[in-house]
Amino acid sequence: SRLQVKELRSRWGSCSSDGVLSFSWRVICAPEFVLDYLAAHEVAHLREMNHSRRFWAHVRKCMPDYERGSEWLHEHGCALHAIGHAR
Repeated sequence: SRLQVKELRSRWGSCSSDGVLSFSWRVICAPEFVLDYLAAHEVAHLREMNHSRRFWAHVRKCMPDYERGSEWLHEHGCALHAIGHAR
């Protein structure tokens, strides 16, 4: 029902039970395929509010190579989280 970009400290995106999709502003610094993965992931939560096999089937239907985006976040996510924080 709504899309928002905001400060998310512990995740890259979320989907509320009332259909609000939220994304961390930091992901704008990630490659486009990562943004596509995050969008597919959160949109899949509109159908399945869990990480079941059915959920991942929805993600795969939206983005067949979703693993690439997930792997990139696991590899480079700490650098993204560091953006905007004083060291």
